[in-house]
Amino acid sequence: MTDIVFSFDTEDFTSSRTADAIYREAKNLEEEGVKGCFCLVGLLADQLVKWGRTDVLDALKYHEIDSHTYGHTLHPMINEYTDIEDAYEAIDKVVDEEGLCVEKIKKATGVDRIYAAVPPGNQKSYAAMYGYHKMGIPIYADTFCDTVDGEGTYYCNIYHMAYYEAMECFFNGDEKDIKRLIDKIASRKRVVIYTHPHSAISIGCWDILNYDKENLVPFGEFLQCPEHPADVTEHFYNNIRTMVKLVKADPRFRITTYKEISEEIAAEGERIVKAADIPEIAKKLNTSFENIRTPVSLSISDIMLACRDLLQGKTEHKCGDVYGFLNAPYGVAEKIAIKADDVKRSADLIKDGEFLPSKISVGGIDIGPADWLFAALEALQGKDEIVITPREQLPSLDIVPETRDAYFKGTWRHSDSFEDKYLSDRLRWQIWTLRFAPQRE
Repeated sequence: MTDIVFSFDTEDFTSSRTADAIYREAKNLEEEGVKGCFCLVGLLADQLVKWGRTDVLDALKYHEIDSHTYGHTLHPMINEYTDIEDAYEAIDKVVDEEGLCVEKIKKATGVDRIYAAVPPGNQKSYAAMYGYHKMGIPIYADTFCDTVDGEGTYYCNIYHMAYYEAMECFFNGDEKDIKRLIDKIASRKRVVIYTHPHSAISIGCWDILNYDKENLVPFGEFLQCPEHPADVTEHFYNNIRTMVKLVKADPRFRITTYKEISEEIAAEGERIVKAADIPEIAKKLNTSFENIRTPVSLSISDIMLACRDLLQGKTEHKCGDVYGFLNAPYGVAEKIAIKADDVKRSADLIKDGEFLPSKISVGGIDIGPADWLFAALEALQGKDEIVITPREQLPSLDIVPETRDAYFKGTWRHSDSFEDKYLSDRLRWQIWTLRFAPQRE
């Protein structure tokens, strides 16, 4: 059975007119007995109150309310203000600004918790992922860090779900087009189908008019998009309702929400690594250098921290937050012999709550993090003299191809001054944090 989330990028804070579409789509789903996930921009939450749109806020009470960032394309956007060298400062900036977003959403809607963060466009900053996790938000949706079949991943400590298709794809279509989409998504494990409420009314994008590359107008002096004819808008509303009805009646699907999924994955419980697990872990990593699914789900970073704890004499490692790298990992260029005792002493260099070192000194010799990990596994299995051979320090990113191919400079609504000096590379360097959640039966 395929889990399906109906997600709404609820974003246009420039037009009270497009707020009519939020009301209509929320009420249509409620009439069908289906909860949508309305991902609200913080500034729009403010505007709905300012515009006196209590009708919209009341209509949203039936549904789940999530975050679509503080200002959407208001500059500087998340990617722009987190593309800095100091990763910890970048994360703190996210917590500050997106914390303000959450406060605005809670104040306007009355919700007590946000379950998903959905940054717009290609705003896929590793710092935002860590920041949202720090804020207690369990899901990051519309991500680059999911598999092609929508399995969902943990990446940078937060659970990721990719957007799959926009309902705008059948804007002018009919029931046959909708059925073709439904058949296409039925093979996926989890799928997010999304729409932008303003697109039901507006021709074009409000943010291109007002925020393309820079803040083009003073706040409140917004340019307005032309509107679709009323019958075209009504046709789209009916198509959304038709899709909801068809999915609801189809036994291949379970309609769910980000909250429900977050509660299910949270039921995974503690993940513990003991010394007895090391031979099997070593065997799996030597076969394929990637995250481990059984007997518990482990990222490579989890395994590294477990090796550290066991080398320090602890009886087990309880998995928690993990981090990747801020710089390209170093690796040895030729065979090097090291001693297990030196590996044990170097375990102190690996810290909790910090990004992993890109190189580690063992007995005065610099080796790479993967070099260290495989040496630690051998030391934990009783080997005294360890030979390190050159190896790749990062696993393949083919499992998350959008992460592998990410490059942000000159894309979407980014300012011309945005360099992408750190973001796309650092996103890839977090691959050690990737792991999978148990699948629902």
